[in-house]
Amino acid sequence: MDIKLNKRFEWKELPDMAELEARASAIAKDIKVGETLFFKEHNVKSEAEYKRRAIKEGIITKHSHVGWNSWDETARNISFIYDELKKRGSSITRFGFILDWLMGVPAEYRSRLPKGTGLMLESPEEWAALGQVVPVQPHMSDHMIGSPNALENTIYALNAGVTSIGNVSHYFTYEYPGVELEYERTVNSLTAFLLMGKVEGTIVHSNMDDGFGNQFRDLTSITGWAMMERYLTEDMLGARMAFAYGNLFSDPMGRIIIHSVMEKLNKHKTPGTMIFGNTVDYGLDHQRNYGALASFSLADAIFQRHTPTGHAVASVPVTEAVRIPTAQEIVDGHLLVDMMIEKSQYMAPFINWEKVYAERDLYIYCGKMFFENMMNGLSDLGVDISHPGHIFAALKAIGARQLEDRFGVVETGKRGERIPVRPTDMIKNLESRKSGALQRAGNIEAELEGKKVVVGSTDIHDYGKEIAKSLLTKAGAVVFDLGGYATPDEIVETLIETEARAVVMSSYNGIALSYATELLSKMKEAGVEASLILGGLLNENLDGGSLAADVTEQLREMGVNCDNEIEKTVAAVKKIYES
Repeated sequence: MDIKLNKRFEWKELPDMAELEARASAIAKDIKVGETLFFKEHNVKSEAEYKRRAIKEGIITKHSHVGWNSWDETARNISFIYDELKKRGSSITRFGFILDWLMGVPAEYRSRLPKGTGLMLESPEEWAALGQVVPVQPHMSDHMIGSPNALENTIYALNAGVTSIGNVSHYFTYEYPGVELEYERTVNSLTAFLLMGKVEGTIVHSNMDDGFGNQFRDLTSITGWAMMERYLTEDMLGARMAFAYGNLFSDPMGRIIIHSVMEKLNKHKTPGTMIFGNTVDYGLDHQRNYGALASFSLADAIFQRHTPTGHAVASVPVTEAVRIPTAQEIVDGHLLVDMMIEKSQYMAPFINWEKVYAERDLYIYCGKMFFENMMNGLSDLGVDISHPGHIFAALKAIGARQLEDRFGVVETGKRGERIPVRPTDMIKNLESRKSGALQRAGNIEAELEGKKVVVGSTDIHDYGKEIAKSLLTKAGAVVFDLGGYATPDEIVETLIETEARAVVMSSYNGIALSYATELLSKMKEAGVEASLILGGLLNENLDGGSLAADVTEQLREMGVNCDNEIEKTVAAVKKIYES
């Protein structure tokens, strides 16, 4: 079987499951799930208990992600949001606290890594305070389970009263450039999963759009992958699981179909966490973004009325694509979502549910084939499929594209190309944006014939990188794609090996300035003569500010091309080679 494995550590060195089980059991004895203000107000012991009650009573809950870069700022803002919504006759059920990426690594490694734009919890007291500011239930997802610091963060969260914790998908895609802790990450994540299975009322969360779901081209592959994550988490590790989805689902009916698919796969009927907002359609025009917000929240509310699963409807502020939203913008989004929830009652009875179920059953039929093909393929590769850690590590080493190409349900076109059974909205949207960028770029054929260009992304969000790559390829460039989480060391090494003179990078996670500074420094240190083109969301927290600031001018002063007009990428690379 022709599969390339990016093996990060020797899987056979993982502890046996009995050892991990014993450790999780010992830790569980000392866990006392904290009582949040939300639990007190609703007289429950877990979010799952509340959600089951809400389902019976027909309550549709709501969610927002928050994550200012200090605890004091976060506490002030969540108080403002709660109070302001209450004044307006509205409410919010849960806050998803967005931790900074540094929280995903043990404290002793953090000084060597650049800080992002998320929340840092600096003490046990700050962890404990998560659910004690307002009666809104905290949810923890980013840089929790699936990260190198998975176990410690999970213990802190449980003790603070957080009973829905993710993110399974992060194990496969989130990286921590500058540290190599893949063995520790696997051991700590497995132990954390086992621990969650031993603490009553807890839910392991996975946002499909943050993991391989972001890279698959076929919705039936996403379905099969959900089966895989559920098999690992529930059947092998004994926890209970809920999926989030929605970032990459633009089509409102597509959202309803995927809701139905995930509900059908949920054999334990574990209450859902939240449905994420569609950020595919968000751009710089905030008025158009309000239309997108109304579209996806209405679809999500319609499904919750027809088949309540406990998933909270998320409000994504219309400024999300530009910067970290303000507290008032979060409030404004919730008031719009309230109206969509109200109006959904008139639309749910008129949806053609039989057609929805037919699509659902197709996804599940093909998804099951993908799941079974993956398991058989792992076995053929010599992976010990009785050990979940070996499966986790092997799947990550294979990667989403190889898994889908080798084991996915394939339809073949006239030219032998792979055609998705049901293409994802991301693929449809990406192809549309590529087409638009190519059209705006004009006649670029042979403009870069034989010129070498290194491309990559500073994080998992690689939309920009993929569009730039299509432009460069059409122009005849020889492209060296380093994928997401391309580290400065990897870039420098590739520049030396290929003698490329241009680097085109996409950034989204609020580290544009520090990343560029480190990359240029390493290039200078290695004696590499190459120029950097950087696009995407060019911002970063500066001087302790609470919101990320635009760093375009600072980047320009360093000699970085940050015009951020992707259709001009070819011209910019051509200029580098002509200079």
